[in-house]
Amino acid sequence: MDIEKLKEFVRTKPVQAGVGALALVLVAGVIAFTVYLNGQGSNKDFAVNGSRLIVVKEGMTTADIAALLHEKKLVKNPDAFRMEARWKGLATKLQAGAYQLEGGMSNAQIVDTMVKGRIKQVRFTVPEGFTVVKTAKKLETEGLGSADKFIAAAKNYAPYAYMQTDDANVVFKAEGFIYPATYDFPVGMSEEQLLKLMVDQFDKEMQASGVSKKVAERNLKLRDVVNMAAMVELEAVFAEEQPRIAGVFLKRVSIGMPIQSDTTIQYILGAQKEIITFADTEIKNPYNTYQNAGLPPGPIGSPSLGAIKAVLEPEQTDYLYFVAEKDGHHRFTKTYGEHLQAIKDIG
Repeated sequence: MDIEKLKEFVRTKPVQAGVGALALVLVAGVIAFTVYLNGQGSNKDFAVNGSRLIVVKEGMTTADIAALLHEKKLVKNPDAFRMEARWKGLATKLQAGAYQLEGGMSNAQIVDTMVKGRIKQVRFTVPEGFTVVKTAKKLETEGLGSADKFIAAAKNYAPYAYMQTDDANVVFKAEGFIYPATYDFPVGMSEEQLLKLMVDQFDKEMQASGVSKKVAERNLKLRDVVNMAAMVELEAVFAEEQPRIAGVFLKRVSIGMPIQSDTTIQYILGAQKEIITFADTEIKNPYNTYQNAGLPPGPIGSPSLGAIKAVLEPEQTDYLYFVAEKDGHHRFTKTYGEHLQAIKDIG
């Protein structure tokens, strides 16, 4: 009810004495109730200084929200908070989400914040080449989720047909399809929701870039392209070398030669190892591309769009070998003898 409209009504309408008296009583009542709400709606003498993160979940009632705010030392009187929301007709319009609320905000300010959905956003970056495990650990380190829950969710998550596989050796079906990018999302998202967000972004990028169309036109499997691109991503320090490295790997596959990528050994070991030993290449594992010809069971990380495009548009050369220079660039050679000499030259 609008107090000013009631006052205007009393001033301007020539009504009978009884009606006028009733109107005055109503105005007085409204004013008294407003004063009460304002008094009870101030939380300055109750709230703890500093901000508090509040997560309002779907299905929570106004009473639930009021109780949570009281528990977090933001609202002195839960009933007054409920009355504030109901008085303004906003009790059913408080939005779910995560809010960063400052201690000392009035009930009216909190209601306004939740009605307008001023939800706290956080930023998280998935670096190019990151594995499921690395992504999970980074999430946990930044306080955005549980590494174990994210890893568990990624094991069999394959909502798109191109992600699905019957290969029992695949460690994570979501591996390779967590798009490397920077994400802004509301605090409080579950690990499953975060995984979905990242995998959905991969699909959007494949569609928008034309990769999906090109893969279909060439009768390729996107999973195979991503599988190869993950190794290219992790081998190439410099993006301009990705098409040449992709060309070497694809040429090896075409002649039945093992890919022999150190990146697959590092995936097996679960850690970045500067020097891969002969013993490492002898590890019995389906992901070992020294011991097994063709592609590994699945991608070993999240390739960039550039690496994926490099696999689709590889540089055509006669090179079959490459070795890293000290500055991260690679020296490419055609024969094994040239390769051994390159290793010797680099030292």
